[in-house]
Amino acid sequence: MSSYKYTVWFSILTIPLGFLAILAGGGGHGTYFPLLAIFPFSLLGTFFNEEIPLFVGIIQLPVYGFLMDKFGTKKALPVIIAIHVIGMCTVFTLKRDYFFS
Repeated sequence: MSSYKYTVWFSILTIPLGFLAILAGGGGHGTYFPLLAIFPFSLLGTFFNEEIPLFVGIIQLPVYGFLMDKFGTKKALPVIIAIHVIGMCTVFTLKRDYFFS
């Protein structure tokens, strides 16, 4: 097996998680909470323009896996979780009216 175990797993996991998050959005008639929880950095792009940057969402989880492979799970995971939660909180506070309307 390759030395990039988490990168491969997170790359594979991106596809079904992205599908489920988009499906939950329901074309604007559903909820965006799964998208907020899984891909907060792609939603941060909506502050700069009205499109959701697909590329950022596609590479977010593989980057997490790469950091875990490169620096070890015990070092990287707390930092990744902290950055992810900060991204979630930022998007939630800035886009609060869209989530509750």
